[in-house]
Amino acid sequence: MTRSIEDANELSSLDAQVLREIHTDGWQITGVLDREPDTDSGFAYSIGFFHSLGHPEVILFGLPLDTCMSAVNVIGIDVQNGMHFEQDRAYEGILRQPHRVCFKEIDRKHYRDYVGYALWFYEADPFPLYQCIWSDEMGRFPWEPGCSAYCRDGQPLLFLR
Repeated sequence: MTRSIEDANELSSLDAQVLREIHTDGWQITGVLDREPDTDSGFAYSIGFFHSLGHPEVILFGLPLDTCMSAVNVIGIDVQNGMHFEQDRAYEGILRQPHRVCFKEIDRKHYRDYVGYALWFYEADPFPLYQCIWSDEMGRFPWEPGCSAYCRDGQPLLFLR
C-alpha cells in the first residue's frame, strides 16, 4: 500500500508536497546533488511511475542535476503517452544527441542507498526500478570497450548482472 494524499495534512510540508505532486501529476522527480564540492552533477529518480503508470521507476546518474531531472521527467511523459521502455534496448531522444540511453533493472539491495523517498512512498509495496544508463558521445555504454572514462566513472552500475 502506498502513502495516501489523505495523509498530507499530518506530514511535513516537503512530504506533503511529494504526495500532492504524485496525486496531481502522476509522479514526482527527486534530485540529489553529488557530495563533491563545486559540482552540479548528481542523480534524479522518479516516484510514482509504477503507482500511476504501471512502469518501473527510473533513476539516472552522473549528469548535471537539472539534466537528470529533466530526462527522468521526459521518460515519464513518454510513458504517459503510451511508451514502455524495455531493458537492454538503446533509445534516442531522451538526452541530447549523440547520447543514447538504455534501461536495466536495479538490484533491490541498492534501493535504500539511492531511492529512500520512493521506499517511503511505497511503504511495504515492492516496486521495480530501472537505471537509465547513458552512452558516451560515440554511443558506447559503460560496459562496452572504448567507452569514455567520463561516461564510465559518472554512473555507478547498479543493475542485476
